[in-house]
Amino acid sequence: MSTAPTPRDAGFTLVEALISLFVFSLIAAGSVLMLMQSVDTQNRVAAAQTSLREVQNVRALLSSDLTQYVPREVREADGSVRPRLIGGDADTPLAFVRAAAEPDPERGAQTRLTLVEYDFVDGAIVRRTRSQLDATPDTIMSERVLVADAGEPRFEFFDGATWRDQWLAGGQGAAPPRAVALVFQSSRYGEVRIETLVGLGL
Repeated sequence: MSTAPTPRDAGFTLVEALISLFVFSLIAAGSVLMLMQSVDTQNRVAAAQTSLREVQNVRALLSSDLTQYVPREVREADGSVRPRLIGGDADTPLAFVRAAAEPDPERGAQTRLTLVEYDFVDGAIVRRTRSQLDATPDTIMSERVLVADAGEPRFEFFDGATWRDQWLAGGQGAAPPRAVALVFQSSRYGEVRIETLVGLGL
């Protein structure tokens, strides 16, 4: 003897369907939250790596440049002669000539001189270089942004006893500072101070 199926046997009730949808919505919301947290963590890690890379790059370049300092005057395109080292000037925060060794297949390592400038542009620390020391109207300088957001960066110059805000090494016999410090703000590390010795020149 057979019986007719009851409503229970026919499928889910409305209450059961609503409960299932509620559970699935909780699972979906939790998954979205975990995904957002993962993306946020990745962004913060990437920002930290960028800040660390900027600090490491500017430290390495500034140290490499200043330890290879060469006391050499530079002639500009207008005929004016630039001092051997300019430091702390509003238009040119730091400028000098450095030596760099380049491999030569026939004669071994050869020394090449390069003009190096550090400038502050809209809160960024910019490094410019040119291998043609005595400029012409067509001379172009290569440019690279070292720190994109450095706050209000500044250079300081050590004379052996105290740190000074400016330094100008003019003509023959003018001495460079003993050391140079670059101070700037990092969005992650706060105030950063990089100190490096200045080479004795060639």
